[in-house]
Amino acid sequence: MTFASPLLLLLIVPFGLLYVFWREKKFLGYSSLAHVKEPGGFRRTVPRLNKSVFFGAVFFAIVAIAHPQTRYYQEETALQGREIALAIDTSFSMTGTAIETIKKIVGDFIKKRANDLISITIFGTDAALIVVPTMETQLLEKSLERVQASQVGYQTAIGEGLFTSLAALFEKEMGKQFTIKELRNSINKEYLAEYAISFAKEMERRQILKNKLIILFTDGIYNIGISPTRPLRLLKRMGIKAYVVAVKASDVTGVDPEVAAQHIEELKEAVESTRGKYYHAENFDEVARFYNEIDAMEKDKIVVETVVKRKDLYLYPTLACIVLLFVAVFIEHVWIRLP
Repeated sequence: MTFASPLLLLLIVPFGLLYVFWREKKFLGYSSLAHVKEPGGFRRTVPRLNKSVFFGAVFFAIVAIAHPQTRYYQEETALQGREIALAIDTSFSMTGTAIETIKKIVGDFIKKRANDLISITIFGTDAALIVVPTMETQLLEKSLERVQASQVGYQTAIGEGLFTSLAALFEKEMGKQFTIKELRNSINKEYLAEYAISFAKEMERRQILKNKLIILFTDGIYNIGISPTRPLRLLKRMGIKAYVVAVKASDVTGVDPEVAAQHIEELKEAVESTRGKYYHAENFDEVARFYNEIDAMEKDKIVVETVVKRKDLYLYPTLACIVLLFVAVFIEHVWIRLP
């Protein structure tokens, strides 16, 4: 327990001294004591408690004025849902019908996710998180409306988009122990470095991996940045599923058709290694299966808000003060008159 105004407790000192030096001078005078019967036992003890009861009331009044509080504690607001990171390809090849197809599918998807925490990342030459994880459907929809092709460059860095989405899922949990820069460096190889493995183990120890997933909306052809297989390798190690909703490019990709086909196949294999799936946006049945697949995912606790607060405790000493005052009044004016 702490006090908001601890200096006020010093008021106890002068009242304590007054208690020590206070001497009661009250008496009743009689011409003869022979007719006065002195009470005994309990009846005699109670009036002597009056001074202690009164100063007890003063003590609790001072404690109440000093405003006692609990120490800081955390209070969580939580729901059952999923944490979903959406990564949207906004490269030059998405110009026209491709980006509109993606926005239509993403918009319908958001409307179905009332209790899910969703973030939006866009990627082209670079990647940018445009909506941090939130349940505010209107914010997500308004942000999606403003998404256009070539917003963050003309090229396609699928790996950067995946990694930025992954970082959005775990930014709150990283703290001082892990950094996004070091984590990115540790996956920028043909294998997971010790730093990335330590990160995965720590997140697993905290038991926060169950209800997270990443959904990628793209043509599947990357031509810059890290290979998407690298962040997907980390997702596989952490047991997080990744899904791809693939659309046909509206414009040129700048990649040889054979290389493009190889990139698509590599992405598909890497996604499926996370136990996710690769869907084609042109096939409405596949898109419907995609929605059903996400709906079937197990939900877990999502902490929407964590508030650090104190609880006021002044009510308890106030009630104790009032009770003791009533007891003191009762002893002073009622008890001594009882026959």
